[in-house]
Amino acid sequence: MTKEQNKHCPKCKEEIKEDAKKCKHCGADLRNWFVRHKVLSVILGFILLSIIISASGGSDSSTGNDTSPNYYPNMVDKEANVDEQSNKEQLELLNFNCYWQYDYFHIEGQVKNISNKSLESVVAVGTAYTEDGEFVKSDDALIDYNPILAGQTSPFKVMMTHNPAITKCKVDFKEFWGGSIPTKRPVKE
Repeated sequence: MTKEQNKHCPKCKEEIKEDAKKCKHCGADLRNWFVRHKVLSVILGFILLSIIISASGGSDSSTGNDTSPNYYPNMVDKEANVDEQSNKEQLELLNFNCYWQYDYFHIEGQVKNISNKSLESVVAVGTAYTEDGEFVKSDDALIDYNPILAGQTSPFKVMMTHNPAITKCKVDFKEFWGGSIPTKRPVKE
């Protein structure tokens, strides 16, 4: 006959069976913390994985695809060659209109990406004027499609609170974090 393996409970120090899941003396749960908290363990695993991915910057360094300026200092920046001039039109304003509804002034329409690359976080900037062309107010909103792919058309809508002086409007486009985006405008007849 073989003798059973025993161990001591970490809580009450009484002798218990080696494979015990609970102490028969004090009731302490002897399972591994990760086993006792399966859902929390999975959540912590996802958080850790997310931290690792974001710390690596999401770049695929295993394939050598790091194209930061410091990595290939003598190579020409491919993105810079996509649009030779910084003022080359990248968007085309297809149409827009302005109207009042429910005490809000709306500026809405459609814009098309006429560049050969996708554009991320494009913001429509609506500006409202008086009949004499004096500035009243402006507001902005992201266009509906993010990113807007090359050749793709996206709707947009900007809303601003009521001001009875507003009679005219204009719309421009910019990058979310920066400068304006050169835009081709419809020809007025």
